[in-house]
Amino acid sequence: MSEKPTILVVDDVLITRRLMKAGLAHCFEVVDAESGEQALELLPQLELAAIVLDVEMQPGMDGFETCRLVRADERFAHVPVVFVSAREAVEDRLSGYEAGGEDYIVKPFSALELEAKLRRLIEASSERRRLDGQVRDASSAAMTAMVSMSEMGALLEVIKQLGAAGSMAELADALVAGLRLYGLQGCVQLRAGAGVLNRSSDGDASPLELSVLEHLAGMGRMVQFKNRMIINYPEVSLLLRDMPVEDEDRCGRLRDHLTMLVEAANVHVGSLAVLAAARQRDRQVVAVAMRMIQTLGEVDRAQRDNQVAGRIALEDIRQRIDEACVSMLLTNSQEVLLHRALDEGIESMLGSQSDTTQLQDRLSQMVQELRQVAGVHGD
Repeated sequence: MSEKPTILVVDDVLITRRLMKAGLAHCFEVVDAESGEQALELLPQLELAAIVLDVEMQPGMDGFETCRLVRADERFAHVPVVFVSAREAVEDRLSGYEAGGEDYIVKPFSALELEAKLRRLIEASSERRRLDGQVRDASSAAMTAMVSMSEMGALLEVIKQLGAAGSMAELADALVAGLRLYGLQGCVQLRAGAGVLNRSSDGDASPLELSVLEHLAGMGRMVQFKNRMIINYPEVSLLLRDMPVEDEDRCGRLRDHLTMLVEAANVHVGSLAVLAAARQRDRQVVAVAMRMIQTLGEVDRAQRDNQVAGRIALEDIRQRIDEACVSMLLTNSQEVLLHRALDEGIESMLGSQSDTTQLQDRLSQMVQELRQVAGVHGD
């Protein structure tokens, strides 16, 4: 038995099937079908890792209808579906997303591109199945909580969790957790100066979810297509997969509550951005203060060294003049006059240094206070 994952290629054009089979055969066991009907017949016979499904097939059902029927059978609901089509309008992508596809690739495309998408989706599907038990347990716990908590209580609890978020990741996780309280699943996108953050009820958002978010993020506050709905704010978008359209009253309440949650998250994104900017400014101020402390300390030491050096130089000058007076054979009166002029000059210079010393002491005190504020110890 082959160890390669098995994929099913469904396309009504023989040459297309052959080309995809040739391009993917080195890494997948490829089975092909010429129609949606034939694909559905083959499904029970195969252990599929993924399905590559052409959108436009004639005659018979198209790729979207085929995907809906695949998703309707619980045995194959987990199998990733990649649509291939020559149409690239957002309406076609939305139709593929609504039908249950995980990705949408526009013709023409390369085999390498398709291979990369299939590998990523198969890996994500495997991880999702591993987490299914945990998700079911979490959903069960969420529904139990909803029984004992009113929808308004759930709203207040989620808003509280959003307000407590200290980072973009925590905010996205709180919003996804809030969806579980309502028994819903979806995808959250947060947009800030640092970049874009995506979170899904399943962990990572699927490529098709990201594509839908990208196309619908600027299409108004709220857009609903069947049981899918997106709510947009400048920094936050929330894409819901399973709105209870059969219960219009509950659906209406959910629209109101979810809009409030997204608005609260949008405000908090702005708060986190302001907080991040403030922290950055604080770091910059501290860095400048540290440089100032270092520079002022160096100035303080240099000036004190200069004062000491100046006093030593003056004493040296006095000693040399005393020695010169002896050699110049000055009279007593001349020597007295010379010493008097020298003493007056030295006293004047020392007096000037005394004024400077007071300023120097104040500078030293300021440096010490800055060190204490900054928590810096030592000289």
